[in-house]
Amino acid sequence: MSSSSEIAKVTVDKILLFGDSITEMSYDQEFGFNLAPALQHEYFRKLQVVARGYGGYTTEHGRYIIGPTLDAEESGGSVIRLMVIFFGTNDASVDAVTLERFMVNLTFIANMAIERKIPLIIVGPGLINEYVDVPGKSTMRNLEYSNAASKVAMKLGVPFIDLWHAFLDYTGWEAGNPIPGRKGDKRTDALNDLLSDGVHFTGKAYKIWYDMLLRTTRDRFPQLRSERLPTILPHIFDVDNSNLPASLWKDVKVEKLEMGPETK
Repeated sequence: MSSSSEIAKVTVDKILLFGDSITEMSYDQEFGFNLAPALQHEYFRKLQVVARGYGGYTTEHGRYIIGPTLDAEESGGSVIRLMVIFFGTNDASVDAVTLERFMVNLTFIANMAIERKIPLIIVGPGLINEYVDVPGKSTMRNLEYSNAASKVAMKLGVPFIDLWHAFLDYTGWEAGNPIPGRKGDKRTDALNDLLSDGVHFTGKAYKIWYDMLLRTTRDRFPQLRSERLPTILPHIFDVDNSNLPASLWKDVKVEKLEMGPETK
């Protein structure tokens, strides 16, 4: 049997992505780039990236599964070092979840993490291309739910990622111009780079999310910068093959870094 100290040395803490199908598809590499593999590469041998995404789910579903999900991910001694909550695209569908209920549910889900002292980032829904067949979905409703998610994040004092406006900026939109993808405005192909079917993300959209997530994590949770985390087990060059038990189980120290602009 392995000793408890040996098990602890190979137990990997986690980054938990919790949301709907956009989170579920964040490991799909058919897009060329995707968020979860890129994030896992950033934290290889340091943290495990777990995508708990459920197609079609809303915060109404999420509030029931968040507790068991956190219990499951923390079983075996793992610590959730960061949680990213991304709901709203399905909530904003017509006759799905009211704006008020969405805020109540999102607050409930977030507080489950906060009560466990899990660092948290909330993400708001992006644009919708209404010129594609997306029944019940509206880009301006997504904006309302994004703004509501922002209010929840502000009230709880946690970071918020605004994908709606980030996607709008990517299209080169300027104030006073039509909103790309909104029916009734001039039809453009501006969202084709970002949305594969009018709702779900392409690799470019996931890259925008990834860049914002990594920047937010580094800015708001500097202790989670990858260069500040030790690896699981020593580097092979630090392993003494003549004394494996002693060298494999020794503590891995993080090298001291020069405090330049990227590490401050």
